[in-house]
Amino acid sequence: MAQAKSLFSQIFRGVTGGKNGDPGMGGSLLYHMAMVTKMAAETSFLIEELNVHAPDVTEPLMRFYGDFVADVKALAHEIVPVAIASEGDTPAVLGTSEKIALFTRLTVRTKAVEAQIANGDAAAGESVQSLFREWSEQVIGMRLRQEYETIKGLLISAELAGTTGLQRLQTAMSRVQTKFGEETVNIALEVTLKVGLRREKLQDIMLSDHFINYTMDMEKLDGRMDFLNCPIFGSHKYLAEKMNVPDAVATLFCTHFCYAHAKAMLETVLPFPFTLWQPQRIATHGKCEFYLKLAAPSKITVSERFVPLVVSWNVTRKCNLKCPHCYINATKNELQGELNTEEAKGLIDQISEVSKPLLILSGGEPMLRNDIFELIRYGAEKGLRMGLGSNGALIDAAAAKKLKDAGIKTVSISLDSNIPVQHDEFRGVAGSWEKAVNAIKALRENGVLVQVNTTLTQQNHRQIDEIMSLAEQLGVENFHLFFLVPTGRGVKIADISPTMYEDMIKATFAKTAKHKLNVRPSCAPQFMRIAKDMGLDMRQWIRGCIAGLYYCRVYPNGDITPCPYLPVKLGNIREKTFNDIWFNSTVFKTLRDFDALKGKCGACEHRSVCGGCRARAYGLSSDFIDFCGDLHEPTELKGDYLAEDPWCVYQPHASTAEKTPH
Repeated sequence: MAQAKSLFSQIFRGVTGGKNGDPGMGGSLLYHMAMVTKMAAETSFLIEELNVHAPDVTEPLMRFYGDFVADVKALAHEIVPVAIASEGDTPAVLGTSEKIALFTRLTVRTKAVEAQIANGDAAAGESVQSLFREWSEQVIGMRLRQEYETIKGLLISAELAGTTGLQRLQTAMSRVQTKFGEETVNIALEVTLKVGLRREKLQDIMLSDHFINYTMDMEKLDGRMDFLNCPIFGSHKYLAEKMNVPDAVATLFCTHFCYAHAKAMLETVLPFPFTLWQPQRIATHGKCEFYLKLAAPSKITVSERFVPLVVSWNVTRKCNLKCPHCYINATKNELQGELNTEEAKGLIDQISEVSKPLLILSGGEPMLRNDIFELIRYGAEKGLRMGLGSNGALIDAAAAKKLKDAGIKTVSISLDSNIPVQHDEFRGVAGSWEKAVNAIKALRENGVLVQVNTTLTQQNHRQIDEIMSLAEQLGVENFHLFFLVPTGRGVKIADISPTMYEDMIKATFAKTAKHKLNVRPSCAPQFMRIAKDMGLDMRQWIRGCIAGLYYCRVYPNGDITPCPYLPVKLGNIREKTFNDIWFNSTVFKTLRDFDALKGKCGACEHRSVCGGCRARAYGLSSDFIDFCGDLHEPTELKGDYLAEDPWCVYQPHASTAEKTPH
């Protein structure tokens, strides 16, 4: 029974894992749906940009397409006995909503047959065969449409090259390639999400037909993708040889649109900005090779192992709520000496010289800052991925549109209960829950990626499943579960116990199977060890504690700290450059030396992927209860940020502790 269920899942849902990955029937259908959109867009984008009528290519189109249909019939006849359109039939065109409806229907049917297998139904075998034929007919039909659009695109490009000139055609492709990549990937993403799959699945789907190898090296913060075959290039090469189409025309799509599509796809699935190169193309080198560098600054002069991938910036201490757990003791007033607009832009300039991170504008409540849209736009223009951390109270439809237009990529909204009154009590202001939910809806309607942040407490730790379900219903993709750290007003909250903390991480991960949310515990670096033990996909995470390695916080007045919950001032950007603080701070250097960790964290075999919570080690090793959460000079440290994490219940195997090169 177990073997039958596993085989069924592999056939219809696929197998992930590099060279041996397979998209399954579901992934194949979604892939070809996306490719139909991609190839059809080539023609429409060019015609619109050139402002010309589409040339009539009906005769050669149907001739070559007919040859392809005949080949499919011959190859598939004995393997998949399904009906295939005749050579002269034009394949059906499906809109986005029709694609979603088709895939949803097949998914429902698949779950029903899966239930038959689980129940030991004698008719399950026949149902599996019928289901396989259903999926096969749709996959083959969509592949036929893909080839139809591929042939049509090259034929039209060849005609346009003759009538408008090759140079004009190349210029037009250059102008629209970015728009082409973004719009075609957005359609693929919309279908993927609405049929219940996660955003990260899009990458596996889109690379399924020619994916050979994909590696990410976090030591170097770079990655490579290699493609050894391409169905588009194969079709273009065949047609070019048959019709004597010059190579300069036949390789236009490969040169301009494939790169743009790959870049847009990676921007969709990667959380950090990156620089992408394509040193080899299949049309000229026999294979496609893409190389990317995470968060690379404009001028890469040195190869640093540790650069900021995420920077959290408290742009103001001013806030319109009264949350009892606030780590900076936000109030209705600004902090004296907060960075003004020009200083804020200067900070963005300094950060962009070190790396191109995800820059999260937080608070207090960042929407209370008058220049917030100006700062978002400025950061986006500098190539940073701009994020916002908000309570949602000031984000209505108009504000959501302004955020989108300014260049915001993701917004985190705090939601601490599925019960409105309980959330309101936790946030200290009546009506907060309704405003947070409405903010999420407004952001999603404007196409902004939303993350829900939930702070775990004694009061809501049994509601996490319900909160996740609510977030999912609202169209949220990312869910971060925050564990309290004893700083700021958080020291006044009765926390959960270390054992409850460990169990809660396990329970949250266990729930991911029935949710399509991307889940990450925050201030809980042990989740990396737990996820590894549970056999979860680790590619989406870097390390448990990234404070000082790939992450830091900027206080409203320009002070830099390792993270929001480790209030140790390492320098101020009014006195030193961000570059100087990041690379030369003694505390930062020490955090990057895993051999410096003490106690069981220093002896733990998981220290390179976990590291323990440095803020919790600092706070609890000093009985730190500074109510206002003020920052402290390193010379005035009250605790030991290198001590073992007192909340970790794991007992390491000292003899197998990992030694990490520095």
